[in-house]
Amino acid sequence: MELKLAENIKRLRKDKGLTQEALADALGVTVGAVYKWEADLSNPELTMLVKLADLFDTSVDALLGYEVSDNRRQVIIDRIYADTAKKDKKAIEEAEMALAKYPNDYWVTTAAANAYSSFGLEEQGWDKSMLRKAITLFEKASRIVPHDADPRYGKLMVLGNIATLYYFLNEKDKALDMLNKHNEVGVFESRIASMMTMKGDTGEACRRRIINSFWDSTSNIINTTYALLLFYKNRGDMTRLKTVAHWGIEYISSIRKNEDPCFLDKQIATFTATESYAYLKSGDPDKAMELLKEAKAVADRYDQAPNYSIDIVKLFDNDREGSLVDILGKTAAESMEKLIGIIGDKKFTSMWRSLNK
Repeated sequence: MELKLAENIKRLRKDKGLTQEALADALGVTVGAVYKWEADLSNPELTMLVKLADLFDTSVDALLGYEVSDNRRQVIIDRIYADTAKKDKKAIEEAEMALAKYPNDYWVTTAAANAYSSFGLEEQGWDKSMLRKAITLFEKASRIVPHDADPRYGKLMVLGNIATLYYFLNEKDKALDMLNKHNEVGVFESRIASMMTMKGDTGEACRRRIINSFWDSTSNIINTTYALLLFYKNRGDMTRLKTVAHWGIEYISSIRKNEDPCFLDKQIATFTATESYAYLKSGDPDKAMELLKEAKAVADRYDQAPNYSIDIVKLFDNDREGSLVDILGKTAAESMEKLIGIIGDKKFTSMWRSLNK
């Protein structure tokens, strides 16, 4: 079994912003001792391992880099999640047995925490003891996150879960303070906005949270739609390509404030062009040309009166300063050209060129 103690001491020291000298002072050892640990020339004694783990807010197992090799562990974790999904309280029994067997395993701890959280929230009036137990487990998990854990399932996820549970325990201010403190790149913006409105907030700060959350979500939807379009194009799945392109157009059309030219027209033009390509590859060149002409008309109309303002959504009066950016190009024409190049189909490119003579 390969341990990663030297590597982990060095990484965790740097994560804490400590020099070797500062770490040595904190532990009451010589700088030479710290150097030897990190160079894998010697190992700390057991009592020093405990001190190191405590200083770095982790477990001894995680500090050593010890990974449970027993495949049964994953079977147990999977069963906890499966029983939780089926609303079978055997998940709690499984969780307790797993915690006894693997007390310092991050994935076992988060699985158990999720089980307690799920059942606690589903009880009439909420089972506060279960929610408190879930918080305790999530807090423990936050201290033993593996350094190579997928960020989607790492410390921020755990902290978000803890804050949500505090909210349901009626500790709303604590929950909001926690989310605001850890709201890196707006990761909790929508959750904060939801909690503020559930508290009855109607203030300007709340409104701006909602607007920010809406734009982040809309941007993610548009980017995900582009990704799906290219994914299905690469797979040659024209049926799904048509469906996604048409859905993207319908979504954008549903949120726009009016029919005046606006930034969203650029997305509509590129989505319509992609739908056109799907019809061409499906053996319907007439429909493909009809849609491509429509895409060009939308793009031309926008470029005649470009509008980069973000005040384009009918759901609210958006007075946030700023403008929108399209990585495909500054103008709609540039975006269309870039898209045609990405698609890279000779016949489709020829169709587009015939419209731009």
